[in-house]
Amino acid sequence: MTSFISSSELGAPSWRRFVRRLFLAATLTSAAVYAFIVVLDPFDTLVLSPRFDRSPIATNQRYAFPALARKAAFDSVILGTSTSRSLDPAELDPLFEAHFVNLAMNSATAYEQWRLGTLFARHHPRAKVALIGLDIVWCRAGDTLEKYTERAFPEWMYDDNPWNDYLEHFNLYALEQAGIELAVLLGLEPRRYGRDGYTPFLPDERDYDLVRARTHLYPANAPLAPAVNPPIVLSTAEEDALSFPALPMLRDLLAALPPAAHKILYFAPYHVSAQPPPGSQGAAVWATCKDRVASLAANVANARVVDFMIASPITANDENYWDRLHYRAGIAHWLAASLRAAADGKTGVGFAIR
Repeated sequence: MTSFISSSELGAPSWRRFVRRLFLAATLTSAAVYAFIVVLDPFDTLVLSPRFDRSPIATNQRYAFPALARKAAFDSVILGTSTSRSLDPAELDPLFEAHFVNLAMNSATAYEQWRLGTLFARHHPRAKVALIGLDIVWCRAGDTLEKYTERAFPEWMYDDNPWNDYLEHFNLYALEQAGIELAVLLGLEPRRYGRDGYTPFLPDERDYDLVRARTHLYPANAPLAPAVNPPIVLSTAEEDALSFPALPMLRDLLAALPPAAHKILYFAPYHVSAQPPPGSQGAAVWATCKDRVASLAANVANARVVDFMIASPITANDENYWDRLHYRAGIAHWLAASLRAAADGKTGVGFAIR
């Protein structure tokens, strides 16, 4: 007898069962992966995750440091770029009788520093000390402000809504970081940062080579640019016309910190090869920016500006540097002690109080 039932009709229920099972398997797998991420909580921002002994793990400090900025264990903060990362909280704590967290981030824009600094301020209404390292990003003149670098910046980590963080954890990056967190907790991988945010990131001092360092200090063997003579002096109108779009954020950051907190703004000790030649247009612009920072700080309680970005026996000595921006361990110790002296109103070699 000839059958009039098609093969497609016979296969339809089987196909539907296959699709349902596939969907169920995908759902269960996704749920398991998401549960793994949420339990490990690699960025330490989820309110319902287990209280594991976490430390920052993300190589992008913009993901690693928001959790540290919220921790009540700290009462003082270091902000800045990589030129402030060598300041060790363990050294600063006894100098200032405080408990520092180092939140300096590689190549951080002024906006990113402002976001992280105000996050710390919101969670530390009784903060004692804020050391704010100032680099070129704060004194870049112009009409536009660079908010981000090529590194991702997770805005959701910096707000005060803890629940939207759950929506941002279902992705491959969070899964990768959760795997690293698990390996760290199990002792299979070392911690990338100390629990206070500090980690030595420059080469070992035993590997220092002055000849190699000078190739970074003087690219293509270029000598220091000579001083401009006669020096360029900006007129009052020219100074007034200069715009430093990052400085309003600096004012906002200082205002966010408690009035009783000591706020020490310091221009990082760039090597002289990275500083504008004396008497040049660049030097005049930098001087104007430094003056504005000093004026800004003069209107803030317990604020002081310290300038290490000057020609001095420290910044002119090639042996003190790995490259034009990054100083060696001995200078980091000197910088810490000098910041303590400046906080007390004392002057010293290599810096000026403005």
